[in-house]
Amino acid sequence: MLTLARFSAGRILLHLLAVAGDGEFRFHFAGILRELRFVDAVSTLLMRARTRFVDALVLYLSQPIKNSIPVLTDGQSMPTGLNRGDVLLSRGNTPLAALIRRMTGSPWSHVSMYVGPLDDDPDPVCIVEADIAAGVRSIRFSELNALEVRVLRPVRLSETARGQLADWVVSRIGAGYDLTHAWSLGRKLLRKWLPVPSGPLPATTARSATQFICCSLLAHAFAFVGYPIVSPNLTVTMDHSSLTPGDFERAPLFEVVGTAATSVDVA
Repeated sequence: MLTLARFSAGRILLHLLAVAGDGEFRFHFAGILRELRFVDAVSTLLMRARTRFVDALVLYLSQPIKNSIPVLTDGQSMPTGLNRGDVLLSRGNTPLAALIRRMTGSPWSHVSMYVGPLDDDPDPVCIVEADIAAGVRSIRFSELNALEVRVLRPVRLSETARGQLADWVVSRIGAGYDLTHAWSLGRKLLRKWLPVPSGPLPATTARSATQFICCSLLAHAFAFVGYPIVSPNLTVTMDHSSLTPGDFERAPLFEVVGTAATSVDVA
């Protein structure tokens, strides 16, 4: 009895057992409510602590690495002649980017899309990406935090399809970042080195998806216009939930049209 009384769940059990013996239902019911409020308060505190920890981790992972200074300052620093729907592979300049490159074995850590100028600024908002801290957002070239960028152009797409592709991505601005998907994919990739259990990856369609990581955002967009990302042998449609940035470079849907270094390292 003394052992049970030390814990909230044990005290609830004692109240339940006692009510059958003494019939004091109201007294024991009030005691159970007090314990449940305590459990609820502890649960709330734990959830807040978890949220703060995740927010702090996301902030750390998304911060630029100090020993590298981006020199991309305007749209002219990128390859000229970009088309709506062009895919931008980037070698990022954050701890998260370094982690992704390590886990995937690819030089590319992020993927985004050029959607054309969305304003009349000399350095216009023209890229849409799924950012771990901000969700799906539109940014300027000067805001692309990358050491190197490679431009992939989807082949066999009509101008109409390119427009639909870019419009679909733009329509998702404001959607949240899918941390659950990112965590599941990370666990799957870590199995190469560690015995980490991996649960099922999310399975959604382009019409039902409401949260994205960078790869799933673009994979959904191409599926929406009827051009799913397929494997290099042209026989298997690649599972969008397992896609990594490097998979876009290997997919036969794209051709490389340019590469640009966008930063310099400093001591």
